[in-house]
Amino acid sequence: MHLLVTLKDKLDVNVSEDVALIVCFLGTYYSVFAFTKNQSKIALLLQDLSNFERYGMPPGFKNLEKKLNLWSKCAFIYAFFAVVVYSSIKFVQRSKCQKNNAQKNLDENCGFPTAIWSPVDINYFPVYQMVYFYVVVSIQTLMKLVLMISVLMLEMAHYIVLRIEHLEKMIVECFESRNTTIRKRKMIECILYHTEILEYAARLSNCFFNDMFAHLTMTAAICGCLEKTLIDEETQVCTAIHIFGWILSLFFACYGGQHLMSASDLFPTKIWNSLWYQAELSLQKDVMFMLFRSQKTLSVAAGPFDVVSYSLFVSVMKMSYSIMCYLSKGK
Repeated sequence: MHLLVTLKDKLDVNVSEDVALIVCFLGTYYSVFAFTKNQSKIALLLQDLSNFERYGMPPGFKNLEKKLNLWSKCAFIYAFFAVVVYSSIKFVQRSKCQKNNAQKNLDENCGFPTAIWSPVDINYFPVYQMVYFYVVVSIQTLMKLVLMISVLMLEMAHYIVLRIEHLEKMIVECFESRNTTIRKRKMIECILYHTEILEYAARLSNCFFNDMFAHLTMTAAICGCLEKTLIDEETQVCTAIHIFGWILSLFFACYGGQHLMSASDLFPTKIWNSLWYQAELSLQKDVMFMLFRSQKTLSVAAGPFDVVSYSLFVSVMKMSYSIMCYLSKGK
């Protein structure tokens, strides 16, 4: 509404931040709705990844869990304090905004984290304080969701990678055994474990297909608009905090996706370097089938066009720069 009123009345107000926030909210809502739609699938996958009754707990699980929990807490703390700092800076600049209103004969609502339009005057106690509290709480609730969704995808990808590494050790142990019966039994376990891991990876991609598509389509536009705002506005700190939050969210997702791809690409090499050639012919055939199934890289799809990886991160950043240059040229 603030953007529409500003354009309709042709007010002398920079609307770059309005456009950036509109794209930002659209991307956030799309990502959250997509996550909510697949919430039951994600919960079931988390439950299955936490079940170690059949093949045992992978080595290093506790250490990985501590590391991922630390990353999750750091991301949550950043998101919380980023909104606090962003809101505080905007509130401190309230007097400057009021002076600008007096100079240009404007009627802007000053001090809010986002530019808002209201049909009536709200600049008196306690209405202003109530609206301000509502806006801050809404942003605090909404803006951390995309970041936490990316962290969740990162965690689940790492748990699948840990199982791949566990399977590699099981295969090595299988062919180091000299007992034929034990080798066959362990090989059956490895084949079943491999099938389970492939299923987990497919389910992970399906669960976050639309969320990662939102990153592919929305993050470049959001960062491009925010970069334009960074150039135009005087509140560079606020805009930089916002940009960094979206870049961090994209990087967490791409880091998890790239780790999964790298682990699946190395898996055939690990099998090939084992002592499979010393086993009986039937087990060698099983190894060949496992190698054949391992030729397809495990990945998390970012919609129908790309996969979540470092290359996606670079592509989105390049696209955001192009959008920023286009908007600056338009000015």
